Amino acid sequence: MKKIIPIAVGAAVVAIILGLVIFMNTNVEPKAETSTASKYIEANSLLKESLGKNQIKMSSPIKLAKPDTISKYCTLFSSPEKQKLVQYCTSTELKDANGAFLGNIHMVGTSQDPKVIMTLIQTDSKMSKFDSVKTAFRTVSDTLVCDCWSQKKPGNQITIDNWIEGLRDFQQNSTQTHSKSSVLSLEGKSLQLELTRNNDGYLWQFFIYL
Repeated sequence: MKKIIPIAVGAAVVAIILGLVIFMNTNVEPKAETSTASKYIEANSLLKESLGKNQIKMSSPIKLAKPDTISKYCTLFSSPEKQKLVQYCTSTELKDANGAFLGNIHMVGTSQDPKVIMTLIQTDSKMSKFDSVKTAFRTVSDTLVCDCWSQKKPGNQITIDNWIEGLRDFQQNSTQTHSKSSVLSLEGKSLQLELTRNNDGYLWQFFIYL
């Protein structure tokens, strides 16, 4: 059984519903047409290889393609209009080199193309896994956007690590439980970080809007 972190976007919880965890614990999986899911397969394959090179293990994706299973197990957005755009959904689990759970990567969009990539990492209150946060987010960006951050410097951020560290520092000095970065543009894609204080410590979220 794979583990799923509930997602909080903005002030609203847009959960990867508990039903998805139940779904993962069954042996029934909707079969998607390979031809329509090829871009999801390619993106997940590239991520698994790239993360593996950086000592982060990524599971094979769970794939949801049928409207009833999307509705039942992959309700990600609080906005009905945004949720209508979710026609296909994949979810994977991330673990560190020692097999400890780190988080998840979710891809959602049309049956042909991913539209949003969500990478989530849960850290404790001391952010002892902060290096894993930076490694995971950097790898996802380099793999699915471009390995060009240092050349492009979106938002005048010299490195993606600087961007992540900036949000950490802001959140740790804030009285609010939730904070988010400004939206950056890189190679025609929009990137945003969100950080939420929760009972387990801090939930990091990295969104790529394709």
